[in-house]
Amino acid sequence: MRKTNALGYIEISKKAIADIAGNATTSCYGVVGMAHKRGKDGLIEILSPEYNSKGVGIEFEDDKIVIELFIIVESAIKISTVAENIIDTVKYRVEKQTGFKVKRISVNVVSVRL
Repeated sequence: MRKTNALGYIEISKKAIADIAGNATTSCYGVVGMAHKRGKDGLIEILSPEYNSKGVGIEFEDDKIVIELFIIVESAIKISTVAENIIDTVKYRVEKQTGFKVKRISVNVVSVRL
């Protein structure tokens, strides 16, 4: 994604945005870790922190960012509350660090861990 001003432009890669979103997600209470985007296919693995971005999908629509997260949550915690917290945290951090607006965030709970 590119932002232009009088002096030039700033370009931020999908990987950089995914790193920000992944780190913000794993900092939220109730999140065990990120799962690979292919986790929907039946194979679930918790990604190590340096690979958090592999559990994040980034697309651009109308000069805004669309984020899709794949997470593993702790059991005995209300999933909707964890998801709302993740959405608020990720939106705030991505917008603050990149300067671009977030259009939508989807949270996919791939697994629940005991």
